[in-house]
Amino acid sequence: MATGTVKVWSQRQGSGWIMPDGGGDRVYVHKSGVEGAGSGQAPRLDVGQRVEYQIGQRPKGSAAINVRPATERATATASPAPEPAAATAVDEG
Repeated sequence: MATGTVKVWSQRQGSGWIMPDGGGDRVYVHKSGVEGAGSGQAPRLDVGQRVEYQIGQRPKGSAAINVRPATERATATASPAPEPAAATAVDEG
């Protein structure tokens, strides 16, 4: 699943744009692509919110679908893994 940041969101229009973490072109998002759409509440995204999404097709082209808040694991910045501790010999003599 891709991750990115909501750069534009219009609650009135029910659409906006996501900037992918890896760079590249912004991705259109419609309220129908936000998880929870159809649950009786208007789907909402906030500018600056970190999200996970997939790319799908809408009548006018590609768009983000299955959009949901990013998990903590997905938003963690990549950092090098710590080096494993060296095994130590135990002298039992």
